[in-house]
Amino acid sequence: YITIIWGEFMKKVLFFISVLLLISFVIFTKFTIGGIILAIYVILSVVATRRNLTLDEIIDISILYGKKSSLVIILFIFIGSLSATWMACGTIPGLVYYGLKFINPNIFLFFVFVICCIVSSILGSAFASTGIIGVALMAIAKTSDINLNLVGAAIISGVYFGDRWSPISVSANLVSSLTGVSIFTNLRNMVKSTIVPFILTSILYLGLSRVFTLDITENLLPNMIMANYNLDIRFIFLPLVAIIVLSILKVNVKISMGISIVMATLIAMFLQNEKLFDILNYAFNGFYKFNGGELEKIIKGGGVVSMANATIVIVISCLLVGILEKMEILSFLKSKIRNIDSRANLFANMFGIGVISSMIGCNQTVSIIMTEQVMEEVYDSRGLSREDLTVDLENSAVILNGFIPWNSSCFVPCAILEVAFYIAIPLAFFLSLIPICTFIQYKIADRRALK
Repeated sequence: YITIIWGEFMKKVLFFISVLLLISFVIFTKFTIGGIILAIYVILSVVATRRNLTLDEIIDISILYGKKSSLVIILFIFIGSLSATWMACGTIPGLVYYGLKFINPNIFLFFVFVICCIVSSILGSAFASTGIIGVALMAIAKTSDINLNLVGAAIISGVYFGDRWSPISVSANLVSSLTGVSIFTNLRNMVKSTIVPFILTSILYLGLSRVFTLDITENLLPNMIMANYNLDIRFIFLPLVAIIVLSILKVNVKISMGISIVMATLIAMFLQNEKLFDILNYAFNGFYKFNGGELEKIIKGGGVVSMANATIVIVISCLLVGILEKMEILSFLKSKIRNIDSRANLFANMFGIGVISSMIGCNQTVSIIMTEQVMEEVYDSRGLSREDLTVDLENSAVILNGFIPWNSSCFVPCAILEVAFYIAIPLAFFLSLIPICTFIQYKIADRRALK
């Protein structure tokens, strides 16, 4: 009995120490978004105690959901390490070098969008695609005076194309699992609502590319890269090739990234003559080899430490979701849905629930689950199929997370690319065109009254 009492006491102590550490971190680093989410968590915890929840129940649910953040944190560690080791081994410098030689500067933004669509469809992850191809494309953009927030927007548009429409996408598979619709049926049904937004986004980036061109005239960067790296194409692109091949073979993205990091480490040691200790330091603290040099503006960053803020957001978000679950917020949201007489109106309601879920859930997974649980019964009662539910979830809840500043779907890509979310996200046209085009399609084409 004494052991049980002591164990419960220590659990509370460790929990409060963890919360105090989180508070200290957001205050010390002046991490505004993290502070906002943490404040919401604390306020809801206090409210929960006034709704007959005990402190022990709040701690238990917080610990349970806090543990769920571990898988995402591991992914962040891989992303941070990957980008730094790719800089050390020559993969990113090589992409910049050959990119400057072969990319048409007059269609750069369009090229960025399309390349990110292709890579993210292969990798199935917006975060991984941003850390892999997004960082390289941003490095190319930094060689010119092109608007980096606009480039970041094109990258974000592209990575969410694949995050939404890839057979190995976590979000697409989650939606299929929740609704019971085959993943390939899900992907096939999404084509209709993807074509117009993709074409419109491409046209917009083509037009902007004519205004915001990549100025590479008299660029000395390729010579500087050649002077500091051995760009033997037999080796420097192997880490990238490994990621692509393993993803096509449907190997778990974390395993693919781990293999790529090991390959990058070996190439850095034997091709670039880097010391193992230095490479490990890069992987943790970031690649900052060219301090004070011209290359520092282009080839720097990454590392596990660079993902600290994103990690904090995820941890606090998971704690927050636990409280929301315990307070039965879903039942409250469901009770507010009314006056649905058409498919367009139904989608508008799902859009609204998706926005709320994205705001309070703080990450894509939670938002999808919350929206599906609220809307599932409504779709069934209106005589719509699970395929209808699946498509509407993909066109709302999956995409909407990218608009919420404190949601990991928005915060993490912006943090990796070092762009301002309030500028980049409005310019990430694909994110907004998906729900807009879907609503217009329902408004024009589907005039049937629902049950």
